[in-house]
Amino acid sequence: MGTFDKIWAEVKLGSEKAFYVLYTSLFPQLIRYIVQIVKEVFIAEEIVQETFIKLWENKEYIEITGSVKVYIYKMAHNMSLNRLEHIATAKNAVHRTISEEEWSFVQETYRIDDSIIEQIESEETETRIRQAINNLPDKCREVFMLSRFDLLDNEEVAKKMNISVNTVRAHIYHALELIRKELKVDK
Repeated sequence: MGTFDKIWAEVKLGSEKAFYVLYTSLFPQLIRYIVQIVKEVFIAEEIVQETFIKLWENKEYIEITGSVKVYIYKMAHNMSLNRLEHIATAKNAVHRTISEEEWSFVQETYRIDDSIIEQIESEETETRIRQAINNLPDKCREVFMLSRFDLLDNEEVAKKMNISVNTVRAHIYHALELIRKELKVDK
């Protein structure tokens, strides 16, 4: 039984202290992961908060047979995809909407499994990701950095770099493919 599994056993018994430990241990990691999906820190924070609220409110009914950590990641992951779908279908959305193409890409790119979680947390992987980003062609790297680290949407990146939105998408796709090859992660 892993550390988080022991903590979860206490949470199920109603321990607020154990829940706080679980929350503070996983919150920063989950934010980083969810930002990759929704591309907005504020939305990622909301989703992670909602994930933990739902976890606490339903603790008596939730039966986790595998890893507690993986369960929480999957829960946040699914809530993220639901949020993106809601944004995409909202007719009067004032903020960012997502095309069918982007939605398909997100679903394919961010499938979650145990190995991805392990890689997210691995310092070695983080170093390899930085190295892979540094090895990207200049313009591709610049687009990727603006999108992923400055959290600009495709339209903002296109405007800032004076290129088309399709070119931005192509650069991001190319960057993700090169990084994925570097990490040898299958879609």
